[in-house]
Amino acid sequence: MTDRRKIILKSAVITLSALALAALIVFAMWILCAPHTMAAVSEKTGNYSFAVTCADLRYKYTRDAYDLSRCVDDSILSGNDKLVVKYAEKLISHEKFNEVCKRKSDEISEGSEIKFDYRSHVCGNAAYSYYASGDISAAVKTAKKSGTETGFIKLTVAVSERGTAKEKSDLKDVLTELKYEKLANIL
Repeated sequence: MTDRRKIILKSAVITLSALALAALIVFAMWILCAPHTMAAVSEKTGNYSFAVTCADLRYKYTRDAYDLSRCVDDSILSGNDKLVVKYAEKLISHEKFNEVCKRKSDEISEGSEIKFDYRSHVCGNAAYSYYASGDISAAVKTAKKSGTETGFIKLTVAVSERGTAKEKSDLKDVLTELKYEKLANIL
């Protein structure tokens, strides 16, 4: 290889490295300065695992319950049970949980004949994730926090499909006590 080609090749490698580094810096700054926009881009592309990371960074900046609810929603869509439990429990215990539930229920239900219950959505998915992680007692406790039969649907289906006889019996007792007979009959 001639000296001229070596210089051209070396210049090309340096230029590409500099461009890659510049792109990496822009990407990192975008995440750090505007994590909510990076979360939105990730959501649009279906990369909910990364969207959770960005939404979590935004929540750490603001400590706003609505940013935390975005973490919960993206965790549910990512299918990561550990993340669902982590963020759902934070949201359920947040002082503005009731406010978030009302607003999100209204927003999602707007223009629809079907009323969406965000509280049941969060509690039901958290209960399922607790069960998938092996903690049936936390699952039942969390489903109860929904205050509705809807909060038990996903958990009941999972226990009916994969549960032990004791888990089925225990959950059936809870459902019967709460007068959720249709769900109890599934078990």
